[in-house]
Amino acid sequence: MTVASKLVSLVILCWVSVSCAQETNFAIDKVSIDSIGCQNVAASQLQFACHRLGRGQGFAIAERRYWPQRTTDDDSFEKLTVYFSSKPNRGHVLEIPNDGMSVFFSSGPSSFPGKHGCYGVAKAGKVEVTDISEAGLTIKLDASIDLKSPLGWKGECKQIHFHKVVAAQMISFDELNTWYGRVAPGYDLWNESRP
Repeated sequence: MTVASKLVSLVILCWVSVSCAQETNFAIDKVSIDSIGCQNVAASQLQFACHRLGRGQGFAIAERRYWPQRTTDDDSFEKLTVYFSSKPNRGHVLEIPNDGMSVFFSSGPSSFPGKHGCYGVAKAGKVEVTDISEAGLTIKLDASIDLKSPLGWKGECKQIHFHKVVAAQMISFDELNTWYGRVAPGYDLWNESRP
């Protein structure tokens, strides 16, 4: 199969499939998240506040997924952020809940950030650090999250369970952008919900 025919096959597969997300995984050292305060913000901020990274002494591994729109206003996002109060070591297994770690997840329509979608903090499970180096970090995540609607919409959100491996390359603080979670003045929900 030629490179051109492989590319055409991939484009057709993505067109047929609804799961052609743009995905980025990254790990970053010397950051902070206000793990308590981020859960006590205005309703429109709830899907984003716990993914916002500032300078600090903690460590984060994150997954960002974005599905571009196929029709008007149907683009969407998912954000997963695992925050450690200090850099973990290989073989570290942390039970959830844990004062030294938090797991945050949110999803929703990118065209209506803060109005629809779901968010939540893991209340049970565990995180295992399977590999860590100067180049990156890999974790196994097994967590249950009770999702809530930021505006209290009934029936929009439910409990989800993650059982996944997240492998991420290290980046520097200067490589963070608003989509990744760098704190922007006045908070920019539009750019926090899309790359």
